[in-house]
Parts: sequence; C-alpha cells; structure tokens
Amino acid sequence: MKEIYYTYNNEAIASCIFLSVLNNIEELGIARSCLILPFLLDDRTVNYLIKNQNLTLEQFVKEQPRLFVSFNKRYVSLLPIAINSLMILSKSNQIIIGDKIIKTDNSLFVDKNLGDRFYKIETVIPDFIAMHEKYTTSKLYKILKIQL
Repeated sequence: MKEIYYTYNNEAIASCIFLSVLNNIEELGIARSCLILPFLLDDRTVNYLIKNQNLTLEQFVKEQPRLFVSFNKRYVSLLPIAINSLMILSKSNQIIIGDKIIKTDNSLFVDKNLGDRFYKIETVIPDFIAMHEKYTTSKLYKILKIQL
C-alpha cells in the first residue's frame, strides 16, 4: 500500500504543484511549503475545495474534521517528497531556496495538459493560498495540529 501512495504522490506532481503555487505568490516560507502537499495531494480535500470556495481554514477544519484527522500523518509521509521536490527544483535552477523560496526566471513550468488530477489541484490553488495567507505559519501549524 505504501508503494502505491508514493507512486501516486511523487516528486513530479509535487514539483508541478510547487511551481504552480509560486506562479500565484512571490515567495514561500520553507515551513509553509511543507503544508502544501498534505493539502493538495489529498483528493478528498481538493474535491471539497472545488465545491466549497472562499472558506476560512477554521471553517474547513470544522466542516470536514475527518479530512484533518490524518493531516499530521500525511504531513510526515509527504515531507520527504516535499524536500526532494524542492531540491530538484533548486538544482534545476527553477527556484532559489534561501530564507524564503522564490521562483526564478528560468522556470520551465508551462501550463500544458498535465492530466485531470493536476488540473483539479491547480484549480484550487488560488483558494488554498487565500485560505492560508490570513495566518502566520505557527498559527497554521497549531490549527492543523502538526506534531513536530
């Protein structure tokens, strides 16, 4: 089962997600970047966001507690994929990782047809960003009950 999870949620789709997020914002904190994949690689979460736009994070957690029961587990499982993806993007000069992560002008990301799953994910990225930008990173970690 673990092999299927890592085949379905891999560095290729994660890299595309990071670049797509960075197309919508100027910079991304490293700790914040680790929260992206547990949200956007979970199909149930993405489908809920497609149907319910303009939610606050607290509303989302309150309305769909079952989606967040396993959030910490997804966070821990996807951390290596997040780190690997960010390193791949850094080594290929598509991002610069310093105090913050920023996209370079060398980005090769072209929004071609990358499949239905990625299309759905990309559709919710603006709402995902709007939902998260209202909070400090430490507040996000508390709301999501991330155990460090």
